[in-house]
Amino acid sequence: MKVGATATVLTLLLLTVSLTQVPIASAANLTLSLSKGSVGTQVSIPNPASYGIGTYQLYWGETDQLIAQGDITQEAIDFTIPEAAKGRQRVTLKVGNDYFTTDFIITPSISLNSNEGTVGSNLTVIGRGFNGNEPGIQILYDDSPIESGIDANNKGSWQITFKIPPSSRGKHVIDAEGITPATEVEDWSFNVVPKIDISPASGWVGAVVGIAGSGFASGETNIKLTYDGITVKTGIFADGKGTWQSTFSIPTSAKGNHEINAFGAVTPDGEVMKANFIVSPAIKLELASGYLGGTINVGDSLWVSGIGFEVNETNINVTFDGTLVASNIIADAKGSWSDRIEVPPCTRGEHAINASGETTKSSDIIDATVIISPEIELSPTSAAIDTDITVRGTGFLANQIITISYDGAEVKTGTATDSRGEFTTSFKIPRSKTGNHAVTVTDAAASVFSVSLNVESTPPPAPHLISPEAGAEFSSIGNTAVAFDWADTEDPSGVYYVLEISPSADFAGTVIRKEGLTASEYTLTKGEALAKGNYYWRVKAEDGAENQSEWTNGQLFKVGGLDWWLLILIVVAVIAVIIIIWRFVSVRRRDEWK
Repeated sequence: MKVGATATVLTLLLLTVSLTQVPIASAANLTLSLSKGSVGTQVSIPNPASYGIGTYQLYWGETDQLIAQGDITQEAIDFTIPEAAKGRQRVTLKVGNDYFTTDFIITPSISLNSNEGTVGSNLTVIGRGFNGNEPGIQILYDDSPIESGIDANNKGSWQITFKIPPSSRGKHVIDAEGITPATEVEDWSFNVVPKIDISPASGWVGAVVGIAGSGFASGETNIKLTYDGITVKTGIFADGKGTWQSTFSIPTSAKGNHEINAFGAVTPDGEVMKANFIVSPAIKLELASGYLGGTINVGDSLWVSGIGFEVNETNINVTFDGTLVASNIIADAKGSWSDRIEVPPCTRGEHAINASGETTKSSDIIDATVIISPEIELSPTSAAIDTDITVRGTGFLANQIITISYDGAEVKTGTATDSRGEFTTSFKIPRSKTGNHAVTVTDAAASVFSVSLNVESTPPPAPHLISPEAGAEFSSIGNTAVAFDWADTEDPSGVYYVLEISPSADFAGTVIRKEGLTASEYTLTKGEALAKGNYYWRVKAEDGAENQSEWTNGQLFKVGGLDWWLLILIVVAVIAVIIIIWRFVSVRRRDEWK
């Protein structure tokens, strides 16, 4: 009975000791190899023998989580920082009955489940050491938010998975921020590797295949496609995010798998994730004009050919995105057939062509895919300044606002494509030089498409000088403001005039030059009035396209002061008038005095 009671007392005593928290008030200082770091950091306690001998226990945080224990030796005690929220966390070493403590500062960090991948691949980001229950955390990809609304748990940890967005080949910075600023979180680098995707992935020899590349260098040029190591397409350009699209026709090859690859001026073929094409019975497409793999636009004609249908199969139909575009085709004795279709109005991007017959179902045939590219047409393609130019676009994205620019300057905004990606609008040719000018259409995706417009090059006729006539003379006191007049000329691009006045017949010492005159006359201002002397004047016409006529011949006129005798006569006349007025006033006053 006494033994049982004794055992019970000892058990209660041990429970009391084990439940009692570390007496921090009496603890001495503890030295760590690091004073701060992120969750998962390896930290050590150097020279543990300086704290005593025997066994030790190492506790973490306010809850005194046991994270290490053992015997004191001369070797450092190593431990890993456990999951914890941002800020100060207590570390306590117990050796015998002695306690040694210090603070360790948790800093926020992120980690990735992979350091490399392709555009569109999944990437998991794990966050540690953020504030407990921190809300509104977002992931930054090259400083732009890509995921948001993430909440940390009570230990400051969180996890999110997202797809790598379109981005160029090479390193990209991944960071995170919330209440915790991004500057406190160490960046991670993710390496985007190039890849290609094809559509369709199987088909018949000669099928037009759409291919899309991603993860290539920004703006990379001279990208080439290879099929079983043989180049089948060149001259492809990547956009600013390293993506590109193209098409090519499957060359003659045996049934089964065939390797498709791509490389460019920067990206070697060894870095690209390759694609495989399975050659199988199907339908094939060919441009009725142009070359295989060329750009396909709305209204283009395509040859659709089938193989592997039933012998002499009837009622064969061809569809474009499910809409009937050809019908009542009959296969030959080998089950082959061919027919010509026109690409109907449709939007930019991929579209499916299929076929079916009396026996063959559409589900038996792998869709042939065409990538429709935007196209713009001008009417007319050559005109004068201020002419209305009609712009028609096809193959654009549906219901998108587009902007028309002329040599880079906006001339029309607010026009929208319809549900089929088409639009029609117009603008007036602004004043610009003769020759070719770029008319560009920019859509909501910032894609730019351009076509050339020619501005007429015929100069206007030279004007005819009217006044002052050759040899005309002007006399006045002081400088003379001469008025000039010439005959109007006409031009479809509008007319402007240039007037020159010079004391020299060759106009080497031009006194006055007036440009951009819209009227066929000009009167010198007070500040431009001419001093006494001989002068020549001439005019040329210039239209809105900067086509210039020849100069008129220089015409002489003279500006001179009044002769001396005329000045004396004027003075005498003025004196006489004054005397007459004085006499008249004097006589009148005498009469009034009388």
